Amino acid sequence: MTAHVRLRTTAIVIAVVAAGAYALLGLAVSHAGPSAFDRSAEWMAGEAVPVAWLFTESCLWPVLVTLGVLALLLAAFSPAWRARALFAVIVTVVAWQTSDVLKNLFRRPRPAYWVLHHEPSFSYSSGHAMFATIVYGLWGYFIFRSSLPASIRFTIAPLALAWGLAVIWSRLALGAHYPTDLIGGVLLGAVFLGFGFAFVRQVTERPD
Repeated sequence: MTAHVRLRTTAIVIAVVAAGAYALLGLAVSHAGPSAFDRSAEWMAGEAVPVAWLFTESCLWPVLVTLGVLALLLAAFSPAWRARALFAVIVTVVAWQTSDVLKNLFRRPRPAYWVLHHEPSFSYSSGHAMFATIVYGLWGYFIFRSSLPASIRFTIAPLALAWGLAVIWSRLALGAHYPTDLIGGVLLGAVFLGFGFAFVRQVTERPD
């Protein structure tokens, strides 16, 4: 078995397992009151609200569209990064639309202790957690795997990952989601990335 076949198989397994876990979790939480696990995070609501809102805004559509345009410019002017940039944009758009459909299927109410902006969509799963995974997590991976100087790779990649984690934290600090919503969002992001990596070989290769 070649390295590419092993990677493809691993990616498919991750995507399938994540999809199953996502569906089971959604069915478990969408028609029941919040569990003790979900209620345990309520104390975080209202913590460091201005900072939390900054991170939350980084996954709202104006920022995501701006990042998408920058990725398309990168694709236009840098052939070595073209496949990765197009992959990131396509996965983000498809995930965005799919997440909205799934929210309307599970129809889980939001927590009652929201801080600041109240969003009209349902709670499961968290779109912000999904975007944190497939935008900041994915670009952190691309940069880490690139041929950029080590000083850049070992600085930017961890910062991108940390930013994604901060986005997830911000949803608890704003009272916008339960912890299980955030887990579901990460799982959904893993589904899209797993299937994407399985069928687009270029994004797993080291760019020049």
